[in-house]
Amino acid sequence: MSRDSDAVAPAQQTLPRARAGVGDAIVLGLSSSGPAQTLAVSLASLVAACHYGGVVPVLVCFVPMLGIAIGYQHLNRWQQSAGATYTWVAHVFHPYLGFLSGWMILLYYTLGTSSLTIPAGTYTLELIAPRLVDSHLAVALTGGAWNIAVTLLALWGLRIAARFEWVIVVFQYLVLMVLATAGIVALSRGSAAAQFTWHWFTLSDLGGMRGLMQGILIACFMYSGWDAAVYINEESRDRIESPGRAAIASVVILALFYAVTVVGLQAVLPAAELEQHAGNALAVIGGRLLPGPWAGAVTSLVVLTGTLATLQAAVISAARVGFAMARDRVMPRLLLRVDPVTGNPWAATLVMSALNLALLGLALATGSVSRALGNVVSSLGLISVIFYGLTAAAAVRQARRTLARSAAAVLIGTVLPGIGALFMGFVAVEAVLSGATSPTILAYGLGSIALGVIVALLLHRVGHRAFFRVRQGVLPMADSEQMT
Repeated sequence: MSRDSDAVAPAQQTLPRARAGVGDAIVLGLSSSGPAQTLAVSLASLVAACHYGGVVPVLVCFVPMLGIAIGYQHLNRWQQSAGATYTWVAHVFHPYLGFLSGWMILLYYTLGTSSLTIPAGTYTLELIAPRLVDSHLAVALTGGAWNIAVTLLALWGLRIAARFEWVIVVFQYLVLMVLATAGIVALSRGSAAAQFTWHWFTLSDLGGMRGLMQGILIACFMYSGWDAAVYINEESRDRIESPGRAAIASVVILALFYAVTVVGLQAVLPAAELEQHAGNALAVIGGRLLPGPWAGAVTSLVVLTGTLATLQAAVISAARVGFAMARDRVMPRLLLRVDPVTGNPWAATLVMSALNLALLGLALATGSVSRALGNVVSSLGLISVIFYGLTAAAAVRQARRTLARSAAAVLIGTVLPGIGALFMGFVAVEAVLSGATSPTILAYGLGSIALGVIVALLLHRVGHRAFFRVRQGVLPMADSEQMT
């Protein structure tokens, strides 16, 4: 394929190789999960849901998440596509289900990106102009400016963007681990807001099944984003192995990191005070644990830079999924345009960034739209549970041909991804039955997915009908049968 051609047949056009190594994919997955920003907005909710046993749902989610990551690895070995779940589910199950998977991923990254823009503006103003923090317009303009900045950086190419992500990931993980260590020391000395007891980790202290399920939904949200490591598979030096290894490594690193930070940071403040400072909890915690007046500012800087890295990772991931869907003509063909020098899908990158800014403008201009977007964003945890579960189920079905190879093949190829699929299904059902997901959030989440069904039906009738006639195992890309 010629790099500088935008006229290549959509089913054959791929992104250029050798742009990213396995380390770049890992750092993209870690950035997309956004531990600093995630902890900043989730820690208070986790304590409210399960008291001081928040590490329990984090660890409970680890095994199924690892199984799902192994499923991603298997599917990526089978077929390397920037659409990942979108492409795999379409070919393993049904094109309509694949389109809905892609729709949910785009919802997750575009609406999730919108939810990051406001915190980016808030933390920036807290650092440089505290008097403007209460101005919605100033926050939106500052966050929008950051959105444009990270988009321009992403347009320079994946290698440049990955270097930016590396610096921020090392910075935020180092500072947060120092904070967590200080918190664990305070807990061991009895100087934290709460006295440690093993009773924290019992079901009764977790708030029963409802509290545990609320914690698991929050933990799923905390993990979510590691799949960004896979969306750059077409640009990886080793397309077959690197993305899967990066996904597994991202899940393992996140599990260890979240387990340590939740234990170390959750009891620094009394529960009521933590809830009071839910929006900037890490800044307050940093001021309590570290000496000097600069401690809070450093923590705010960590959250800000982490938010920017997550913002950029979301734009990069959404652009790749949009590119893959445009290749199948279920998104505008404009998204297929690729820079001949950097290999970056520049049109898809700009469109996804512009969509974020448009949603931000609507939320700022209209209170009802702002509330609606807020409810959809709150449903993203449930949406991620669904598309992760679909991917794991696709991995199990695709791996059925390996069942006779060995017991290890059965365990790795089917049992672990199967655990992930069943767990995600259980979480989705139990979250509704236990009341962990409110009817409003559930309605917005399912409504967003239902809108995708309507779009798919319209595309089938007036758009690219060939995609919706693809049958299982009929794969248009030349390298789609590279199984190991």
